[in-house]
Amino acid sequence: MPTISELSDVLDWEAVTVMRAIDEHEGAGVDVLVEATGLDRSQVENRCQQLSTLGLATETETDGGVIHELTGSGHGAVGSGLYDEYDMLGDANLDELAEQVADLLDRRDELQARVRQLGDDATELKTRAERQFGDREDVSDEFESLMDDVEALERALSEE
Repeated sequence: MPTISELSDVLDWEAVTVMRAIDEHEGAGVDVLVEATGLDRSQVENRCQQLSTLGLATETETDGGVIHELTGSGHGAVGSGLYDEYDMLGDANLDELAEQVADLLDRRDELQARVRQLGDDATELKTRAERQFGDREDVSDEFESLMDDVEALERALSEE
């Protein structure tokens, strides 16, 4: 029997997806595998043939058509962690990740708005300070430093 490392060198994610669907259905025909994997018929048939050639699955002729089942070697590969070698993401994981990305984008937008408001507030304070204190160098330096920080934040938040 090939090692997990050898199998991961020859099996792509589609083959492992088909193998997992066969395993989860405890044997299935091509139509069921197409529906379960979302792959097209020719992809499923090719991967079933590949799995059969590698001794991981077998085909059994029944009255209802050909059923693909995992062999002892196939079950052994699964038990040895074959699926772990592949990033098998479920819909729930993708939905959760998409939600987290949307939340982060919303937070970025809120931060951009807050930084713009800080810049506006700093400009207004500088104008008021100049009226109150005149054109003092220490006041100008402090506001220049503050505005540099605000601009740096704006640049960092706008980088894609």
